[in-house]
Amino acid sequence: MAEPSSNHYYVPPPNAYPVVLNVGLFLLALGFILKITALASGVLPMLAGAALFLYAAFAWIANVVTENETGRYHRWEDRSFRIGMAFFIFGEIAFFSAFLLAMMYLRVYSLPTLGSYDPQFTPWPDFKGVWPSSGPAGKPFTALSPAGLPTINALLLLASAVALVWARKGLAIANRGQMIAGLAIAGVIGVVFLFQQAQEYGHAAELGVTLAGAYGTNFYALTGLHAVHVVVGLVMFTVLLVRGFLGHFTAESHFGLDAVSWYWTFAVVIPGWLVYIYFYWL
Repeated sequence: MAEPSSNHYYVPPPNAYPVVLNVGLFLLALGFILKITALASGVLPMLAGAALFLYAAFAWIANVVTENETGRYHRWEDRSFRIGMAFFIFGEIAFFSAFLLAMMYLRVYSLPTLGSYDPQFTPWPDFKGVWPSSGPAGKPFTALSPAGLPTINALLLLASAVALVWARKGLAIANRGQMIAGLAIAGVIGVVFLFQQAQEYGHAAELGVTLAGAYGTNFYALTGLHAVHVVVGLVMFTVLLVRGFLGHFTAESHFGLDAVSWYWTFAVVIPGWLVYIYFYWL
């Protein structure tokens, strides 16, 4: 079979990786739901889902990398990849915005409205519609402070962004060691971030912050969603590091590095800071 021409768009053959990936995500979600609802342990579905997800993700990535390194991608593919990544990031921004706007609606409209009802016409006569609140029927809790781990984590996100810029600069000046070091630093920062986020969850539980109240629901939803994006970013960093050691990426061909940098900036760093500012400070 003749090699594809650079004047034609390369169309890869069908594969089962998208199906396996989605089955893994379904099992992960199912296990999580079973766990939090106490209907079952949920551990086995989550483990099976994680295994399927990781297998499909890495196998699919390896397939794409092979296609790229064997010369099947050219300017048409590079352009479409960048457009596709831009749409993906736009979707991620909309995703985070929906959660933040829901929290804004709760704080600006729902709580004040509930708190303004005449005590004689409401089952919650002592309810005060001010933030932070667990809702009319929520349990007492102590609000989380931005001091300590939240602020450290916010600064770590900025440091990881700087490390990525440094890594990209290394590729631009043909310094592969700098590129690999920058990616490794960003990855280590991401791991430390997740570790400290887990500690923050433990601290939140001690303060009585649970999913049973409006405050806890927003806290775990926003920070949990963000943590998932950090985990995905760490998978991306792992792939980039392996490719960097294998000699992939040049000043002319580096979409993978650019894509991960965009993802980390717009789906991890900026949303992380928005959550930090809006949840902890405002």
